[in-house]
Amino acid sequence: MKVARVLLLLLLGLILAGRVAQRMSDGPTGPIQGGALRAGTLVSEPEVDWTLALGDAPVGSIELQLVEPPRSRVTGAFVYEGQLFVPCDLGFIWRRAPDTSSRWLLRLIWILKGWHEDVLRDGRVVLRVDGKRYERLAVRVTDPELLATFRGRVEKAAEQYFGSLLPEEADPEAIWFFRMDPRTAG
Repeated sequence: MKVARVLLLLLLGLILAGRVAQRMSDGPTGPIQGGALRAGTLVSEPEVDWTLALGDAPVGSIELQLVEPPRSRVTGAFVYEGQLFVPCDLGFIWRRAPDTSSRWLLRLIWILKGWHEDVLRDGRVVLRVDGKRYERLAVRVTDPELLATFRGRVEKAAEQYFGSLLPEEADPEAIWFFRMDPRTAG
């Protein structure tokens, strides 16, 4: 019993040390959140050609850090009519993903996800794309036509990754989209 207690305390200590180290790190590691994005040139131009960084892929990958709280994560992103958008899947895709080895990870990420709520309180974010950092303001998209277009785009990208999605009905409120606007001074 004493050995089990020592092993449990050792395991908890390692987990705590890992979390502290991760939060102090420069950015996320895979699906694990990280600290503030510090490395990379800070680009000050308000207008950016996002297609140069993301190409024309249906959904690419970027690092996104909230200014408050200062945590970062890897997330999807796409360019639409020259503007950068970031989806936040709250079950729209992962609940319909086929039973694959990655479905449990998607569910775990969803359970721990809360950044979308933090963005509503303080939309200031820092993005890192190809080693460059961009200060932006995340603005939730509410236009019904845009939302329908974006849901279709994300579904298509998910089908390329997972194959066919399960046919169950998707909750349209289970995915949010944020437009990444330039931050104004002040």
